[in-house]
Amino acid sequence: MDFNGKRVIVTGSTRGIGREAARLFLEAGASVVIHGRSRTGIDDTVAALGGGTGIAADLSTLEGCRQLIDRALDDLGGLDVLVNNAAIGDGGTIGESDEALWQATMDINLRAPFFLTRHALPALRASRGNVVMVSSVSGLMGHPDGSTVYCTSKGGLNNMTRAMALELAGEVRVNAVAPGPVDTDMHRIPARQSGNEKGYFEGIDSWVPMGRIGTVDEVARGILWLASDEASLATGVILSLDGGAGAGH
Repeated sequence: MDFNGKRVIVTGSTRGIGREAARLFLEAGASVVIHGRSRTGIDDTVAALGGGTGIAADLSTLEGCRQLIDRALDDLGGLDVLVNNAAIGDGGTIGESDEALWQATMDINLRAPFFLTRHALPALRASRGNVVMVSSVSGLMGHPDGSTVYCTSKGGLNNMTRAMALELAGEVRVNAVAPGPVDTDMHRIPARQSGNEKGYFEGIDSWVPMGRIGTVDEVARGILWLASDEASLATGVILSLDGGAGAGH
């Protein structure tokens, strides 16, 4: 896939799926904005990837969303691809989920993608660009493990993707990837905390029909495909990359 001359923002790109997507965009010739909350994390990522422009912004606020897009447009001179990847995955049972957890999850996982896209829309219309949301299999099915708030946010993101795709059809393509379990800190940290890291990952492997957890590379390549000219007819797509986990739901 060729992204020479393309201008790309990847939110939450200092680790995990976002970092791998930024790396692949850079390898494919794009100019890429690396985003995170920590200046140190951003600088480390830019150095490690050997390119990109780092911009720090707090996406839990509307002002932070505006600042990221404004600064990115000043640096890039326009925009071809917006990847809304930044998310939080904190969870708890319904009884444990207070207003603070609800609000923090919705602010990052749902409100930020909407207002980032809204603010970037004039630039995306000008380039006939596209948006890729990073959703989750949890937006396509429920889970009985204390993740109701997270599932709700990702389900909303999926339907936002479809609604935006319809409204913007012929101007800006809008799609999403919906990963299943992926080998990132979202699983590594609770695996260590469980005291049985091997058993934790064995449980994931047994739940996924293909028998293994996904990799950041596999999901990032799906993001690049949706963002590429090769996917020129794709809009409103929720691309499941979950090893079959959601197929029976």
